[in-house]
Amino acid sequence: MHDFVHLHVHSAYSLRESTLRLEEMIADVATYEMSAVALTDTNAMYGVVPFYQAAKRAGVQPLIGVQFDVQLEAVDPSAMRMRGKLAEGMDRAVVIARNLDGYRTLTKLVTQARQRHVQPFITLDELAVGASDVICLVGGGESLLLRQFAAAEMEQAALHLTRWANACAQGQLYVDVQQHQLPLEQSGLPRLLETAKQLDIPLVATNDVHYRRNEDAALQRAYAKLEFTDADARWPNDQFAFVSGEEMAARFAQLPAAIENTAAIADMCNFEFPPFQVRMPIYPTKDGRAPDVVLREAATAGAKQRFGEQLPEHVAARLQTELDIICEMGYADYFLVVADFIRFAHQAGISTGPGRGSAAGSVVAYALRITDVDPVANQLLFERFLNPARVSLPDIDTDFEYERRGEVIAYVVQKYGVAHVAQIGTFGTLAARAAVRDAGRMLQADGALIDKLAKMIPGVPGMTLAKAREEVRGMNSWLGTDAAAKQLFDTASALEGLPHHTSTHAAGVVISPDKLTDWLPLEQGADNIPVTQYPMADVEALGLVKMDFLGLRKLTLMDNCMQSVKARQGQQIDWRAVPENDAKTLQMLTRGETNGVFQLESPGMRRVLRQVQPTTLDDIVAVISLNRPGPMENIPLFADTKHGKTPLRFPHPDLAPILRDTYGVIVYQEQIMQIASRMAGFTLGEADLLRRAVSKKKREILAQERERFVRGCVTRGYEEQVANDVYDLIVRFADYGFPRSHAVAYAVLAYRTAYLRAHYLADFLAALMTMAMASTDKIRTYTEDAKRHQIVVRPACVQQSQRGYSVDADGQIRTGLLAIRNVGEGAVESIIEAREAQAFTSLRDFLERVNTRVVNRKAVDSLLAAGALDSFFPERVSAHAKAQMLEEAQRLADENRQFAGLGLLLDTSGKTAVQAARQEVLYIRYHQAGAGDKQTLKRIEQVLSSSPGRVSVALYDGATRRIRLLGDKWNVTLSPEVMTLLEDIVGIGNVKVGVKQPV
Repeated sequence: MHDFVHLHVHSAYSLRESTLRLEEMIADVATYEMSAVALTDTNAMYGVVPFYQAAKRAGVQPLIGVQFDVQLEAVDPSAMRMRGKLAEGMDRAVVIARNLDGYRTLTKLVTQARQRHVQPFITLDELAVGASDVICLVGGGESLLLRQFAAAEMEQAALHLTRWANACAQGQLYVDVQQHQLPLEQSGLPRLLETAKQLDIPLVATNDVHYRRNEDAALQRAYAKLEFTDADARWPNDQFAFVSGEEMAARFAQLPAAIENTAAIADMCNFEFPPFQVRMPIYPTKDGRAPDVVLREAATAGAKQRFGEQLPEHVAARLQTELDIICEMGYADYFLVVADFIRFAHQAGISTGPGRGSAAGSVVAYALRITDVDPVANQLLFERFLNPARVSLPDIDTDFEYERRGEVIAYVVQKYGVAHVAQIGTFGTLAARAAVRDAGRMLQADGALIDKLAKMIPGVPGMTLAKAREEVRGMNSWLGTDAAAKQLFDTASALEGLPHHTSTHAAGVVISPDKLTDWLPLEQGADNIPVTQYPMADVEALGLVKMDFLGLRKLTLMDNCMQSVKARQGQQIDWRAVPENDAKTLQMLTRGETNGVFQLESPGMRRVLRQVQPTTLDDIVAVISLNRPGPMENIPLFADTKHGKTPLRFPHPDLAPILRDTYGVIVYQEQIMQIASRMAGFTLGEADLLRRAVSKKKREILAQERERFVRGCVTRGYEEQVANDVYDLIVRFADYGFPRSHAVAYAVLAYRTAYLRAHYLADFLAALMTMAMASTDKIRTYTEDAKRHQIVVRPACVQQSQRGYSVDADGQIRTGLLAIRNVGEGAVESIIEAREAQAFTSLRDFLERVNTRVVNRKAVDSLLAAGALDSFFPERVSAHAKAQMLEEAQRLADENRQFAGLGLLLDTSGKTAVQAARQEVLYIRYHQAGAGDKQTLKRIEQVLSSSPGRVSVALYDGATRRIRLLGDKWNVTLSPEVMTLLEDIVGIGNVKVGVKQPV
């Protein structure tokens, strides 16, 4: 065994550059009996936390590093556009953290690199700031130094190496020597070694690792080609593998010190993440008051607003208990932070949801208006949210109106500072189907083969290629007989699960008391809000607190509906005044009329609603909780017992208060906790631990918890058999139980959307259709829904339509302008702006006053076809005729701007043929090559005009090869004689005549 340490390793987190998985790397380190290993991905630290954790589990010292692109000279920005290709003036170096400060140097440098608007890079001056805590390896691979030495640019190369020596701490700069059998190394390395010796800079041997084994080279190179055009040049052979120490020692037999220095560098490093500690965000209180005091005052004042100035005794006691637990656990700041941005949302008119998850069980959250569900009236348990017997971070997820969620995040960034707030990043990995398609591109496989294999893979969560091969009938036998298919499958299997790209978590935001770069690297995100390079689990592993800011489209739907109601009827809907069990709403739900109703619009939910026939909000809570795999088997019992078809039974009479509202069925996790408390004497905290333990279904845990539960029941006077029966019931339902807190919050939102649908159907459907404009199928469904309720969906109209669907004064729905194809946001804004200044008086007035750069020819055609311009003409056909006149004017006038000559065209007092043309339109298409010259056109016009009252003008469009005919009547029918004459002109079968029907 040689004491060699790999210091230059690219994992699959060097996206598209490497196929080396972290678990493979750590396994090989153990196999090769190496004491340490470095992770040095390119300009990024995506894999640092899982690498660190895996190395620690394996008893290996993790070295944290990055391969940086470093600017040494002025660089042409255009040369920075190609990812991976090193521009002139750019060098490459591996930088390894010696300690925690060195790690923080890396996070700051990576953040600086990734926030540049060209390819990521740092400057040598930026690196020098934190150089005392890092070790730098220069001169390897495609570095500027090696290229200059290879080109015999000795003076310039020596100058650059000297600059590196001056920037780095004494004894912490090494010349990176590599042997990949590349011409660049063979010509440049001797000169690099000579200069390093002259400057007294030690050497270190590395292998630029990009895959596990030599035989993986072709796979990595083909995979890299999907991203890098120079992949063949960068990795031309099979020498970039994670090789053993013996092999490295053999390669560098002439430079034994370079091998020894790998271990010496590892010895210089002692980086460890600090012991886990929650890094709670700090709420800035006025005058420096303690957050506990501020929270108690705010919660007490809020509780009085919710429950009355004189708090009921049980509410006051519960409030005090919750506050004691929150403050003792150190979470006062957390609650104040959440309450603050919720308050901002309310003040800014941004709708928030009534709650989500177990946080709805907190009286403090209700008092602070974080939630809008009364936990006392709804029998919700605080211990399901925060359990002093099970220390965990609070997790309050918040829903905001979808289109304005970003405003709340921007507020948080502004309040706490951009250095302390970031959205959480996430990785897209190659799932089975995507791996097949990438593999197909790599192999340049037949498209039909790629499609066949990809489509055979079931599109279900958690599906892998291996599972598909086992489960899909015929796949295994096919792969056994088709060599090309087998190669595609095997290549895809090698890629499956690799990190593929980065994106932003849909909801996660982290707020830190320290600068985030003290703990993790960032990169630039949308709206100048940074994004963490670590995913959510890694962020939380560092003790940073994540909060979920969710954008909920149903809140947008409700807002739009209520705004419509207010605009039409002057009615402001106040949810506090809406009855909890509104008959009209509940009757609608029993009929299963739930298009657009939150959580209740699926076919399965409609069936359950018809079966259960909810008569209270609590029934809706139960429906949401039961309609899931597992608990749904109890729906018939629940419904039959509710309707008196089955007697109501309880496992024991003492459980009646707990199970009566769910008709003897255990539906909620909180019921399990209440049963344990009632029968076995557990505290609610202990009961929560029981619920969690039992849900894991581990035999030893089940036996242990049974003994505790039964003993507690017997002590309280219950028979042992009854205790065992109830415990069996708990075990059965522990997996299926739904958090009642979450279900109640969802049911409140479901009820509110249902109430809007029941009482303001036209406004509700218009808002729903606006949100579904991109889906033809949904628009069709909602239009049919409206029709069933005698509501007409009218076509768009430039005089009356809004951006989206709206409701006319008589209660009918008007199609929105944005629903028309080829009519974009800019066109709609122009139309509405012009209309609001003054109503349009005619088509000419419309076209003269809108911005014709956005309301272009295609948009006008679409408006005409959709009937949006019908108000300018007594009949639809007139609009079509005007469209054709417009087209001819545009062509014949050879206009300089889009609608030049329109005034003359639409002025019927003129005397030209076009001006005198009638308004009806007939299309004749023909396909003869070369047809349409002036002579042919004249002959066609003569034929058509020979029939009185038929056609007065015929014009030819060479681009579309279409003849435009302007005639007297819309329902023009060409006689067989006229058809014969036309065919004589352009050839039999080359004439297609059709009347353009109104849309």
